[in-house]
Amino acid sequence: MLELKSRLSSLPTMFMIFVLDLLCGFQFGLHALAGKLTYAPTQESPAEPVAGPLRRSGLTPIGRIRVRRSEEISESPWGVACHWIADAPVSDIPARIERLARLGAKWALLVPDWNAIETEPGRYQFDAPTHRFDEALRGIVARGIKPILQIYGGNRLYMPEALDANFRQTADAETLLEPPAREAWLRFVEELVRRYGRVVKTWEIWNEPNSEWFWASGRRASVAQYARLVRSAGEVIRRVNPQATIVAGATAMVPVDYFDGLLKSEAAATFDFCSVHPYGVTPEDSVGDIRMLQQLLTRHGRPPVVWQTKCGLPSRPDTAGWGFGGPWDEMKHAKWILRRMLTDAILGMPVSIYFVLEDYPGVLEAGPDKGKRAYNRKGLYVAPSGAPKPGAYAFQHLASLVDEKWQSQPLPLTIEVVSASDTPNSLDKKIFVYTAVHRQCQLPLIAYWIAVPVEAESFLGLIRLRASLPPIPDPVLLDLLDGFVYRVDCMKDRGAETVFEALPVADSPVVLCSRSCLELLPAAIGP
Repeated sequence: MLELKSRLSSLPTMFMIFVLDLLCGFQFGLHALAGKLTYAPTQESPAEPVAGPLRRSGLTPIGRIRVRRSEEISESPWGVACHWIADAPVSDIPARIERLARLGAKWALLVPDWNAIETEPGRYQFDAPTHRFDEALRGIVARGIKPILQIYGGNRLYMPEALDANFRQTADAETLLEPPAREAWLRFVEELVRRYGRVVKTWEIWNEPNSEWFWASGRRASVAQYARLVRSAGEVIRRVNPQATIVAGATAMVPVDYFDGLLKSEAAATFDFCSVHPYGVTPEDSVGDIRMLQQLLTRHGRPPVVWQTKCGLPSRPDTAGWGFGGPWDEMKHAKWILRRMLTDAILGMPVSIYFVLEDYPGVLEAGPDKGKRAYNRKGLYVAPSGAPKPGAYAFQHLASLVDEKWQSQPLPLTIEVVSASDTPNSLDKKIFVYTAVHRQCQLPLIAYWIAVPVEAESFLGLIRLRASLPPIPDPVLLDLLDGFVYRVDCMKDRGAETVFEALPVADSPVVLCSRSCLELLPAAIGP
């Protein structure tokens, strides 16, 4: 298989993808939402990224970062939740997969719909008319993207009909823990692992079990109940595929006490990693809780590794789901994405997944039309047009830069705010910095930003950066919002340290690195 992929590498990209689609099909062993939306689809997003904060800095642009597709990137932590990528209209599946690949994502979180796949007891249709899961997974794997399958949901054959806020059949923990639903659920889990185990290496069990939103009764499952589900499903996964990676938790926010109970439970030996969904307006606010969870893992004799498997923010106020009525717009949405992803990188998370690929129908949780259907506006792409939002470009720029070529590593540096609209001393403590070193040339990468509330208006100031490092050859700044790269002329070599006297800083991450570490395209900034 690998040898054939190598031989195909010289062929045109789309032809190669078509062939790999077929190959992945053999490798698997492959044998319109009803209701009217309350709000009309949003206006088309811009065909180009919105201007980043460095456009106002007075620096000279020298080019634009070349973006890369998923097939061009070997490894990275960046992923996207693709819950409905296999659903109707199924004619859109190839376009959805293409949008995902254009982002440069290397992980995809998918949810096989048990209710759509098993419509007769014991008979499984993985390319059902309204849920073509085989097709979606085949296309994702062919593009070099690693799938994570989240095992969540119910089936009306074995329990009363009950839809979650996303119109998926769900279940109660009590139901799944007792016959006949228990046996049917575990048979479905086994069928999934047998069918996809050669290409799916990671399995996550349930979605936000510590909340009431994804249980049929609207009651939260206890830690003990969830632990029994994890153990039951985990044992099936391990029996079929002993090398599988099992992720548990998938919690709403970061409930440290909940994880303490899970790590003390009968499921503790069943799963490999804990995962969280740290939703919130300011991404950096979750750092303290995640650090506490990492410390808890250490006390339980585990590596302090946490996965971030779902987190998002709306791009406009009239959104279904969490965030209705907030002061959101597409610029703030894009800034939030970059800050969430780089905060995850600071925390050493091996996987950071943005929710969600594209806007999707949900239910309004507030406002005069509460309870009615509307689009959930957390997507990277607009629905139904598929137009990219500024957040899609921001994701693409970061994914094209930070990949396996960089090793996350603390660097000896200090930053102080020297000019700002706020009191500089109060902002020093709000500076967040992610640092890494290029594995080959050993040159540094420094991403930094001011963690003011995302709902605030755009912010731009100046910082002084001191680093106990040699001078950076040909230093540049990359604005991750729009991908433009700017020459830096304020570096001073003071022997024991390198000082940048007046670097622009904003509420959106910018990256300081050597020009030699970037592949640039020419780009002129118009009026």
